[in-house]
Amino acid sequence: MPRIISLSRYALPVLFLGYAGFVNVSVFTGDGGFGEVEGDIVTGDATQVVNTLYSEAQPHRELAVSALGAARYLALGEGREGVTVSEGGWLFTGEEMTPATPAQMTSAVEGIAAVEARLVELGTSLVLAPIPAKVDIYRDKGSAKAGAAMRMQYDAFRAALADEGIDAVDTRPALARASGDAPVFLTSDTHWTPKGARRVAERIAASGLVPEGDTAFEKVPARPQHFTGDLVSFVTSDALAPHLGLGAERVTPYVAEPAETDGAGGDSIFASDQQSIDAVLVGTSYSANENWSFVPALKIALHRDVLNLAEEGQGPVAPMEAFLGDPALAEAPPEIVIWEYPVRYLGVPASGAANDTPEETEAPHG
Repeated sequence: MPRIISLSRYALPVLFLGYAGFVNVSVFTGDGGFGEVEGDIVTGDATQVVNTLYSEAQPHRELAVSALGAARYLALGEGREGVTVSEGGWLFTGEEMTPATPAQMTSAVEGIAAVEARLVELGTSLVLAPIPAKVDIYRDKGSAKAGAAMRMQYDAFRAALADEGIDAVDTRPALARASGDAPVFLTSDTHWTPKGARRVAERIAASGLVPEGDTAFEKVPARPQHFTGDLVSFVTSDALAPHLGLGAERVTPYVAEPAETDGAGGDSIFASDQQSIDAVLVGTSYSANENWSFVPALKIALHRDVLNLAEEGQGPVAPMEAFLGDPALAEAPPEIVIWEYPVRYLGVPASGAANDTPEETEAPHG
């Protein structure tokens, strides 16, 4: 039986090599095929025509790519470039495997210092919330070497921020202590779980860097969400993933409502008077995606409302630039800005210029 299983793992790659041969024969010999291509290769005209021919000759391309990825995962335990596969279905983004260079670290910290200087001019305090890498917290599930390197990057980042006099919460202990029971990061996704987000929110509140408010919020669970992890696309399709042991992720998000409410809900009571919200959150999809419930966790832990200006797919820097560029900021600057900043972005060109959700054609930025 083991021999049959082993042979079956290599059967699909062989079949798809044959499929590739079939496609090439179709392209080169079929009506309107390669022999009739006209155009200048230098200008790219001919290349575009050839690309079209291949697309038309591969009616099952998506299925083929997905199945070939599944075969590679089963046979070699690997995904495409941009993801690192570990045992038990654990997937890690490639950004966590390449620490930032000293120049990248310096550039990122200088940019943060410039942001703080701008906010100080407006009378606004900045509190940074560095988020440690998933491979650091779960190095036993991924790579011990990469995990240790990302721990060093986290510590170096906080030290550099301290040298600049920038307030930063040490969030790592909250996640490291909690990693032994319910996960604080998702198995096949780049993001944290609601538990991880809550732990960090509680750590921010305990730091004393954000003054506590006087509004009590209570947790109201929402409908459980099931979804395919964003790193699965670097292995195979959503349809084939469950057959490889890459099952759907499940989280139960929640909202935060004032303990005493007129029934309008915690978010809506501030909808007509956003000037009463003097705490702003800026960050990535760790904050923007409602599935992780980071904003409700902050409201509950801080006893104050928080305006969420985080954005998905932009990294940590672009949302802050958008916030600073808003004319309304000068008219009504908030008391405090919390900047959620995953340390895995420090090694990304422009420190977060790339997307923070995976794309099919590039390494994941989630």
